[in-house]
Amino acid sequence: MGKKERYTLSKRELEVMNVLWEEGKPLIASKIPERQPGLSLNTVQGVLKKLLQRGFIEVAGIVQSGTVLSRSYAPLISPEEYAIKYVTSEIFPMDKLEAKMQYFNTLFDSVGDDELLEELEKVIKERKRK
Repeated sequence: MGKKERYTLSKRELEVMNVLWEEGKPLIASKIPERQPGLSLNTVQGVLKKLLQRGFIEVAGIVQSGTVLSRSYAPLISPEEYAIKYVTSEIFPMDKLEAKMQYFNTLFDSVGDDELLEELEKVIKERKRK
């Protein structure tokens, strides 16, 4: 699977991931359409299968749902991790970005927050120690 496919989620995949992220605990497939009414159970089941194959979610366990046993699903990546990986692989692939310093300067200029810049300095110092 190429980089492009790895971190690009379809609209439906992103809707399911958002439900799982917002819930903060594992969910069974039938609960997802309850929280995202635009999704049918059949769509959710297909999307969950794809997300499992791609390593975005895991089967967190088997739970009793009414009279049947159902798989519960949990994300393997946080929304923040996804956003960073998506941006750095899809929008600004750092290995292909010629003007890396221009990118970082633009990013820092847009922050405009001295406290955040101080935190970034701490992270950079820590990374240099490793």
